[in-house]
Amino acid sequence: MLMLSGIRVLDLSLQLPGPFCTMMMADHGADVIKVDEPNPRVRNPFSAEEPGISPADRYLNRGKRSLTLDLKSGEGREAFLRLASGADVVVEGFRPGVTARLGVNYSILSAENPRLVYCSISGYGQTGPMREIAGHDINYISHAGVLGLSGRKGSPPVLPPVQIGDLFGGAMMALSGILMALLARQSSGNGKWLDLSMTDGAMAMLSIHAAAYFSDGISPERGTMPLTGKFPCYETYRCADGRYVSIGPLEAWFWERMIRALGREDLLSCQYADGEEADRARAELGKLFAAKGRDEWVRFFREHDVCLSPVLSLPEALAHPNAQARRMVIEVESPLGGKERQLGMPIKAAGGGEATPRRSPLLGEHDEEILTGIGYTAAQIGDLRAKGVIRGK
Repeated sequence: MLMLSGIRVLDLSLQLPGPFCTMMMADHGADVIKVDEPNPRVRNPFSAEEPGISPADRYLNRGKRSLTLDLKSGEGREAFLRLASGADVVVEGFRPGVTARLGVNYSILSAENPRLVYCSISGYGQTGPMREIAGHDINYISHAGVLGLSGRKGSPPVLPPVQIGDLFGGAMMALSGILMALLARQSSGNGKWLDLSMTDGAMAMLSIHAAAYFSDGISPERGTMPLTGKFPCYETYRCADGRYVSIGPLEAWFWERMIRALGREDLLSCQYADGEEADRARAELGKLFAAKGRDEWVRFFREHDVCLSPVLSLPEALAHPNAQARRMVIEVESPLGGKERQLGMPIKAAGGGEATPRRSPLLGEHDEEILTGIGYTAAQIGDLRAKGVIRGK
């Protein structure tokens, strides 16, 4: 049985954090209704294509049903209130205050449905002096202190290749909060309003660094922390073919195996070297790894168990046998016809057997189905379409 079967989610969110969160829920059986404006618009900032057409959109909205509603109209708001009266979860990603102006905020919806779990994802939270300030991932991780610690010593901050604030600070924190609230509801009978700040969530990733700072009062500097370039044993090294390996032998036995395999026992004491000694050890290891190609080193260390990995490109990572065996690349039906490859489901039950996610919907594909399910007649639906409350055919 799918873990979230029987849970209905209304998704008002756009772009990345909310849709990723609700996609994870749809993957595991929740009935996720994606509520969009009737007029065609881009649901995410990564493509200028029609909603439901871009690759990112087809991934983020897979397994969901699409309902178009103009929430600024009285009829659209009324339809949403009907839906919300029987829903389990609402996810929204507007700036604070927007849902109140639309008349679909938690206080209004929970008055009719006290069991509702309502999750608001915003950049800086529903409270505090920055609640109304605009931002994107780069801004959230800047305020969280994450971006300032990224990169090498003496170099500018390095932009991460994935959206930390959006995906971890927003989507995954929201998913965790929603599931905890649903679990608490089983005993209390009541839902909750969850206030998810992507900046708060990103800041929570600084657990080790903040703990050290609170303890000794010393602010860590970029590229000088144990896992960000301080030690030779936790580094990337360029190989003869221009590609890289990463090493992470933090335990003494892993480091010793690696150094002895390399025939450089003179570096045994350099595992946690600092300053000039660390620079010397890195330089010596750099010369060693530059003598062979990346995959040669992977084969060489295959029997030594030393925490060494190839630094893979995206195509290499997706094609890797482990990713394939773990079904992290799957085929999903496409709304454009046929099948397409997408990333698989990272949360799996032991023993496998997870279902393949359903395709993403076209904009407004389920308007009639959903509205009929909450009591609208064909004539009423036609009237909503004529007024532009839902998308016209």
